[in-house]
Amino acid sequence: MAEVVVVGGLGCRPRDNNTKHTHTHTQQQQQQHSPSTGSDDGPEPVDEFDPFHDDPDEPDELDSSLSAPPEESWYHGRLDRAQSEDRLRLFGKLGSYLVRESDRRPGSYVLSYLGRSGVSHFKITAVCGDFYIGGRQFNALSDLVGYYTSVSDLLKRERLVHPVPPPEPVNDLRKVVAILPYTKMADTDELSFQKGDIFFVHNELSDGWLWVTAHRTGEQGTIFADLVENLDDDIDPNIVFSWFHPDITKNDAIDLLIKAGQGSFLVRPSDNSPGDYTLFFLTNNIIQRFRIEKRGVKYLMGGRTFSCLDAVINRYKTEQILEGHTLGNPVCKTTSGDRLGLPLVSVKEVEQPEKIYATLNEIREKLGVTKFKGIQKQGWLFKKSKKNKKWKCLYFVLTDILYYYDNPKRTKPRGLIDLNCSYLYQVHDSFFERPNCFQLVERELPCLATVTYLCSDSQELTNDWMAVLRPLCVPQTVGQPKLQTLKFMKTLHLVVMQATRLPMKIVPNPYCLVSLNQVKVCRTRPKQCPDPVWEEDFLLDDIPPDVVMFTITVYNHGKRSKDLEVAEVMVELINLENGEEIEEWHNLTGITFMGDCGGIRLRYRYFQDLIMPSEEYNSLKELLLDPNLEAVLALADVSHRDRTPLANSLLRIFRNECREHDLLQRLTEYEIERELETSTLFRAASLTTTLLDLYMKATCTEFLTEAVLDTIQRILDSKQSCEATCTEFLTEAVLDTIQRILDSKQSCELNPTKMDNPMDACANAEFLLRVLDDITSSIFSSAAACPMPLRYICGCLQRKVVEKWPSDRLVRTRVVSGFIFLRLICPAILNPRQFNLLQEPPHPTASRSLIMIAKCLQNLANLVEFGGKEPYMEVVNPFILKNKERMISYLDNLSNIAERPEIEETYIKTEPSRDLAQLHHICVTHLTLLTNKAKTQTTLKKLVTVTDMLKKHKEKYKEMMK
Repeated sequence: MAEVVVVGGLGCRPRDNNTKHTHTHTQQQQQQHSPSTGSDDGPEPVDEFDPFHDDPDEPDELDSSLSAPPEESWYHGRLDRAQSEDRLRLFGKLGSYLVRESDRRPGSYVLSYLGRSGVSHFKITAVCGDFYIGGRQFNALSDLVGYYTSVSDLLKRERLVHPVPPPEPVNDLRKVVAILPYTKMADTDELSFQKGDIFFVHNELSDGWLWVTAHRTGEQGTIFADLVENLDDDIDPNIVFSWFHPDITKNDAIDLLIKAGQGSFLVRPSDNSPGDYTLFFLTNNIIQRFRIEKRGVKYLMGGRTFSCLDAVINRYKTEQILEGHTLGNPVCKTTSGDRLGLPLVSVKEVEQPEKIYATLNEIREKLGVTKFKGIQKQGWLFKKSKKNKKWKCLYFVLTDILYYYDNPKRTKPRGLIDLNCSYLYQVHDSFFERPNCFQLVERELPCLATVTYLCSDSQELTNDWMAVLRPLCVPQTVGQPKLQTLKFMKTLHLVVMQATRLPMKIVPNPYCLVSLNQVKVCRTRPKQCPDPVWEEDFLLDDIPPDVVMFTITVYNHGKRSKDLEVAEVMVELINLENGEEIEEWHNLTGITFMGDCGGIRLRYRYFQDLIMPSEEYNSLKELLLDPNLEAVLALADVSHRDRTPLANSLLRIFRNECREHDLLQRLTEYEIERELETSTLFRAASLTTTLLDLYMKATCTEFLTEAVLDTIQRILDSKQSCEATCTEFLTEAVLDTIQRILDSKQSCELNPTKMDNPMDACANAEFLLRVLDDITSSIFSSAAACPMPLRYICGCLQRKVVEKWPSDRLVRTRVVSGFIFLRLICPAILNPRQFNLLQEPPHPTASRSLIMIAKCLQNLANLVEFGGKEPYMEVVNPFILKNKERMISYLDNLSNIAERPEIEETYIKTEPSRDLAQLHHICVTHLTLLTNKAKTQTTLKKLVTVTDMLKKHKEKYKEMMK
């Protein structure tokens, strides 16, 4: 609003009180999220699954603070719940609201709202000048109020409508003034300042640090409390600016401008709007007056938001405030000052300032996330959400809230997750085609769920984070046993088998997405209609206690458009028999299609059980860890359908005791003893092969990186194709090759039916052979990176098979290559994301090339050349013949560990009660078979007795709970 005063002689008069001067400006929007899911940036990588593809779009960007009523009309300062409800009901209008500081948690805020269902209170978390509600982040309370006034519903079809003013205006923002100067430490959130600078305090941190906004610059950061003192509330902080006149009248201002001449300006407090300011500007003998509105620590003028009053002046010194005019010379106060012409606020003289600086130097190294008290866990994790759809590595700090930072030196977090309204769910490897993921779903507001996906470098680290987070996710602790030593365990083993009668025109490329309580956790691969067969197996072994159903949703995979949600079936867990396997057809209900949607065939087994205190399972644990491992061998014989949960639990228990090589050695020997033919050795799915797969995936990343990653990277960067077509160990063995494939523009395709131009065959073959030479060199030099326990197991395998089949010269090679190549190196090349070698999926050409490389390496590991079925692959046979003896030597060298190695305790130990409860449940499930085996194998009688004893103990605990 510009008010114009014409200057003539000694008099002046208002010309037009309604004249407006408006500027267009796009303010960067706050972190806004869709009404149904939350969020995070960046373009989506090729073939990366987008879990948010069916969520509603975000609202258009706008500066929500512009639509908020003035703060004095809705902010009430510190107020308790009962008083806020009284004020809302006295106001008496639906849609009325106020914002208050929490009386129970000073420094936090509450949005109190009177809606159709009565008064609701929504917690607002304030951290380092930002405000969080329902998974959304705002720079100011006015931004938050404006967002739920004009952009998004607060409750379903309800928004903020009527602000309830306080009985009298509230100004409780603490102001401090610097009594000593300070220079910031580099790469931190500290602020540099001079004596006399003024700050607005947002948060008191630990060790005497404050999070503030610098009044002069609008910059936010940390300052040390001993370097400042409180500023009198009656002092306007803008007094530091020479052009600000706090005590003159309107007529005085006009007189000063007339004396100063054309282009002069000054700022004074507004008469008509207390708390705001007026900019007086003289041009063409006319006094122009512009209102500057105060919003919290920010200022609004002409549709723009400014961090400080000085920023308003600086903008209009260079940008036209009126057509053809910018601000000229300021009309300064007549006062003393010694800093750039600006007067200093009067501050006390500090005695012995060197003592304050000495104290500061002692603690300044603690700057960063260590300022938070009560840290339960911290470390690096990858994060993905709707707003930032690419995985980003951030530093996480867990107190009662989960904060995340760009790095540990920062004090201000990038964001936070409020665990008081969060639900913790697992994420199956199939979901993103990468392991070690989990998710947090925030549901602070009824109409909003904000989903954040997190991922670590190992399954052990993921389990550790989930174990610490689980008891802090308050909504999921409701209904848990009141005895803290008791917990519930839920497991679902689901096989999505096939579908029939799907509407082919609508869903030509169907896939299934599995949800628990509408939270997405795993998915199948797309198949082709009319009757797709998936036969994909999902073990969800840590289902949250609040889950009451699972849903299978059929989507169509859109190659050039968003995936389309077509039909679904919901299965309620309460209707399932505990531990019983069910296989049946389910009719699909249409979502976007109203006709017959066909049916889907599922096989599933659900069980729930009580986890007793860990000491209750000591006798079972002793039996399992017995050196003869008879109990483990018996379970291996009777529980084939439970081999995956059995393998997971056994591996964690034995790794906790640093005895995994005992477990693996005994089981492999046991399988060799029972096998009759070398051709079928370790080819069937068994407890032994499942255990080895899990162990290699958990421990061999470094080996894989060294062996194959360069090749994979080279293929990914290449546009050439190769079709004729673990962690330190994996890193060393394959990482360079993977990287080379990523960086290359060459393809390895040899299959003429898959090549765009058959003339490329020679160039592709040449590139393929070069890559094969490089990757075999990496693999053959990476044996030292393979984990010693795995090398020891390979040596035991070789000795055992030679003892049983002494006349077979190659059996010692093939038994090791069947694990190292068939189950580790080749799968890592085919799907590098699942082995944590890459963050994003390879592009299609690179994927074909990686398939070709894995195919050639597997033939080399089997010591077999390509035959007449694939004549285009015969060009690789000279490579295989040349490297056969090198392969034999490499596998012999890798297995040349005769001494049982000592295992270093790098594994993150887990609480064994959950795994022991799982194993006890498996024992109970197969108790009849175990009892029959015990008749001929007397050593198993103790296992049967312990199983039955624990079963009775569990019944007693259930009675106690009742």
